[in-house]
Amino acid sequence: MYSVVSGEKYSAEGSSVDMEDIDDVAQFKDVPNSFLDIPPKSYPLVITFFKFLMMLDGTVGNSYFERFSDMRQLLHEKVGNSGSISAQTLIRTKEVNFEKFCAVYWPCFNEKFKKKLDSSRVFTEIISHIKGGPRAGQSCDGRLSRKDYVILSEGRISTLNKQQRDLIYDIFEGYERMKAENGDFDMADFVNDLHLRLKTYKYEGDAMDFVYIDEVQDLTLRQIAIFKYICRNVDEGFVFCGDTAQTIARGIDFRFEDIRSLFYKEFVLASRSAGNDRSEKGQISKIFHLNQNFRTHAGVLKLAQSVIDLLYRFFPSFIDVLSHETSLIYGEAPILLESGNDENAIVTIFGNSGNVRSNLVGFGAEQVILVRDDAARKEIDNYVGKHALVLTVVECKGLEFQVSGLLYILFFLFRTLSLSFALLSKRIFLLSKSNTFDHHIDNFYHAHNFSLSIICTCLVLNCCLSL
Repeated sequence: MYSVVSGEKYSAEGSSVDMEDIDDVAQFKDVPNSFLDIPPKSYPLVITFFKFLMMLDGTVGNSYFERFSDMRQLLHEKVGNSGSISAQTLIRTKEVNFEKFCAVYWPCFNEKFKKKLDSSRVFTEIISHIKGGPRAGQSCDGRLSRKDYVILSEGRISTLNKQQRDLIYDIFEGYERMKAENGDFDMADFVNDLHLRLKTYKYEGDAMDFVYIDEVQDLTLRQIAIFKYICRNVDEGFVFCGDTAQTIARGIDFRFEDIRSLFYKEFVLASRSAGNDRSEKGQISKIFHLNQNFRTHAGVLKLAQSVIDLLYRFFPSFIDVLSHETSLIYGEAPILLESGNDENAIVTIFGNSGNVRSNLVGFGAEQVILVRDDAARKEIDNYVGKHALVLTVVECKGLEFQVSGLLYILFFLFRTLSLSFALLSKRIFLLSKSNTFDHHIDNFYHAHNFSLSIICTCLVLNCCLSL
């Protein structure tokens, strides 16, 4: 099944460490990598999820990273501190994220299997279900057995049949073997090890009264469950905020209803069995929809909602159905442009000025070109050079720009999404002619026609198109 079996080799060379990982170390240099004896001045403690994991790692038992021979010396340079820049860099180099999975591991599998499955979907199944789902926590090794995973195909919302799940599990087993040989780990391995240690040893770090988790849509359920060890205030001590339509982390698949179920089983019942629940019956708060948008005008929100409606239609099990967002600010819908006759819109707008000094006036400080990933950014940089700021979706999240200065470059997606694009575009067109198609989606389709499919293709990249 694996190319490596026939003698081909793979390596982890070329894996990169983002500057934000180094910045993460510098930002929290005054916060110890442990929940033991945190200085009072550090509260309220505002940290990233990875910093949270590193602090747990330094609190209970031996560090997870002790198992890697090339990291032991770095870990012991400062007693109990695995947060030095050199250690952090090495840790991030060994971590298998989606980009490394695609670059290093995915090419090693047989082509006939890769044609039947999408790398994004396989990685999501491994991280969010086989090793990151709530059922995985019931197993002694923190992962679903093949039998337990395949039987998930009988679930009401499953979009994978038994044969597909069998193939995914084959890839998972090969991935685990290669990962062990390479001396790598993924975030699910780290989290499962922490769960095992926290079950084996008593947590003796600072007990938290309140825990607020923002952008929770970027965490697996297994990752969310680990917060139960540091806070026993299940009555009012937890707030989970997020939006599954804004998931930017690859490999994540859950809905807020799943969190409600997880919270009751993993937090409330566990607290009750430990004698910490003061009430006779556990109370779970309702889900509150924050639908008043203060950053975007109505025209943009209507366009975005039309795309979300398409996700509701085609991928009902991948996204929470929420009430529409509203804005107090009026605004026209954004203008959607499409290139024709093999025209390169970037060259038309900027000229081929990437490597040429010219008098072309750039976009300005409040304008930006948004692209899907680093590969698209590098390609566009060849055309625009320093005449415009080019950011990926991940980088620009949370930043604000003038709507008139946003240019979303989507046509580079066609090279890898041509089949998905064609299927989705045809399906939307056929549904627009039927009586079952929602009128607001129908109007949007006829108004923007081809461009609708472009936007939808961009936003549903993480979903498996089973049309």
